[in-house]
Amino acid sequence: MKKAYDKISSKTKQFVDLRHENEATIMMLKATMIDKQTEIDIHLDTIVVLKQELATTKIEMEKVNKKLFSYLTSSYVLDHIFPKQTKENESGEKSC
Repeated sequence: MKKAYDKISSKTKQFVDLRHENEATIMMLKATMIDKQTEIDIHLDTIVVLKQELATTKIEMEKVNKKLFSYLTSSYVLDHIFPKQTKENESGEKSC
């Protein structure tokens, strides 16, 4: 009887020790998971900020490209069309 009691007591002690080890491991894993989740959240926030900056930059680039196109169009008008009109006006004034 004593032998059976000692065996049951020993097994119970092993299970209790194993349970404490598992609880410690679970606590450590939860802490690690919280740390990793915090890092992931930081990276996601950074991604959101970078996407917003990229969108803003694309909009600004589009505005600059439109202004450049406008300037090129104006330059063409000033270089090619305006001088012809001026020559026509000068020749029209001379013929009158």
